[in-house]
Amino acid sequence: MITSGIDHIALAVPDVAAQVDRLATAFGMVVQSRIESFALLIDPVSGLKIEISQSGDAEVHFRHLGYQAEDVDGTHDSLVESGMTTREAPHRHAFGGMYTSFLTQPGGLEIQLVQYD
Repeated sequence: MITSGIDHIALAVPDVAAQVDRLATAFGMVVQSRIESFALLIDPVSGLKIEISQSGDAEVHFRHLGYQAEDVDGTHDSLVESGMTTREAPHRHAFGGMYTSFLTQPGGLEIQLVQYD
């Protein structure tokens, strides 16, 4: 079961540092975590997170929509039964402090399910 609306939007960008700076200074987002090629920012008003990673070219790419699930395994299985395809089976992601999985909808939209520690 999905427990909230969209938890985060993931984008790949050509210049992580510049994008993080712009989102923080011009739009008031707060950096929650950051390494050289990755950052997680949060909108302090809505709570929406934007995950920024390095793209392999000079373009911005949409990566996925993230949703919180109280039961990643059960929700993942239910979505597969409804026609989605597993990209990454449910697993522990220590860096992100979460249990997660990735699915692809028909047509290519990628969805991440997360349950934070």
